[in-house]
Amino acid sequence: MPFDNILDEVKKHYVAFTLILFTIFILRLPSLFEPFWYGDEGIFAAVARNLNLGGTLYQTAWDNKPPMIYLTYAGIFGAFGVSMFALRLVTLIVVLATATTIYEIGFETIGRRRALVATAIFGILSSIRLVEGNLALTEIFMILPITLAFFISIKRKFDYWALFLAGGLFAIASLYKQVGAFEAGALGLFLFLYVNNFWEFIKKGLVLALGFAIPYVVTLAYFFSKHLVGDFIFAAYTYYRIYLAESPKHAILVTGAKFLPILAAFSWGFWKKRRGEVNYISLFILWGAFSFLGSFFSGRTYGHYLIQVTPPLALLLASLGSFRKMRIPTVVFILAFILPIIFLTKTLFVGVTSRNLSEQFAYEKNFIDLARGAKSTEAYNNYFDRNVNLLMAARDFLNLKGANGKSVYIWGDWSWLYAASDLRDPSRYVTSFHVFGVPGGKEEVIASLSKSKPVYIIKTPNAIGHFDQLEKIILADYKVVIEFNNVQIFERR
Repeated sequence: MPFDNILDEVKKHYVAFTLILFTIFILRLPSLFEPFWYGDEGIFAAVARNLNLGGTLYQTAWDNKPPMIYLTYAGIFGAFGVSMFALRLVTLIVVLATATTIYEIGFETIGRRRALVATAIFGILSSIRLVEGNLALTEIFMILPITLAFFISIKRKFDYWALFLAGGLFAIASLYKQVGAFEAGALGLFLFLYVNNFWEFIKKGLVLALGFAIPYVVTLAYFFSKHLVGDFIFAAYTYYRIYLAESPKHAILVTGAKFLPILAAFSWGFWKKRRGEVNYISLFILWGAFSFLGSFFSGRTYGHYLIQVTPPLALLLASLGSFRKMRIPTVVFILAFILPIIFLTKTLFVGVTSRNLSEQFAYEKNFIDLARGAKSTEAYNNYFDRNVNLLMAARDFLNLKGANGKSVYIWGDWSWLYAASDLRDPSRYVTSFHVFGVPGGKEEVIASLSKSKPVYIIKTPNAIGHFDQLEKIILADYKVVIEFNNVQIFERR
């Protein structure tokens, strides 16, 4: 092929790549302008704001996640202030970086055209409302270090330095969300299939494990210095048992089915090893199997859990041409791999799979109507949650009263208000369901409020349960200063 034709092909290729990234940007553009509405983001924001004010994680601000998500939010707010635009802009950059890394993995393994396909599939799947891809949650941040771990390993042909770095990246992913560690198992099993010398496999596995251990040693050392190791373990890991306990119907069948894709992937990979045919497709399949386990692992099933599977799924879908010549073992593998995934997705993610494209179009239309002035801000906010405008009204009232920087206790699920109004929480719990969910939570809150009475107490319409001891404190020491739409704001007498 003449040099000019090659140059034209390269130009077209990178134009296509740029257009894919631009499409991801367009899909995620409306998320930059969303109001403060999603509960988990509000909790992360409130904890992060506490950290930026000199607080200590799990001691002065508590939530049931590993530390990386709060450090990420704290870094964004520290640099740009409390801003949904900044938060979602950083999230968009993370997704674009992940898409670029997936492209590089595809380029190294399945060719540049299929790499483009994989990038496009990932960009679309990870950015749509179907999997709540518009939100800045743990899953969207953890897939970047996971994807980088696989890219470095592939790029450096699984040498020791690459595996050491990959282990550290998997650990960082798991410090966003616990199940981020699972993909390290995928790489470990692939090494068993890929490396012919058993002792070489053992050494490489140990290097991978060492890289994984170091971020945890640093994390434990920090919390040890603060006498908070027990609090860290309880919040990030022990408390997670509540999620695991919420098993769906046919719990035993569901639990067993979660591991079938891994068994199928490894069995097929072992068959390929016996034939000397192990390649990167085996790695993608193992990656997909472990990421699906991460998505299905909890007894709770929210759409954003499926974000974890989007990188390997994109690479697998782009690699479908590799299965053109299928022997019987390959057909058996495909059925054993896919059928449990279909069953689990339909069983666990009923709310997600029942949605259709009309919800995505409604989301886009809501933004377009606001942008062209066909919808008021109030109506735009109501699309997300009817409580958004109430929260904004409470924020305006507190700002008017000069409550910024003062101690305010919120009984409900308006954690965003702590960050948006720069409030100080006299308790370490920023949402009512943690008060009831943590052993001794109610007694701890009452002790904190009795020791240091907040200037204001806010009761919101979405509080979890009735809190008798709080009612007694309000009755004894507070008066209602404003009440609207089942929102009550009390001021200390």
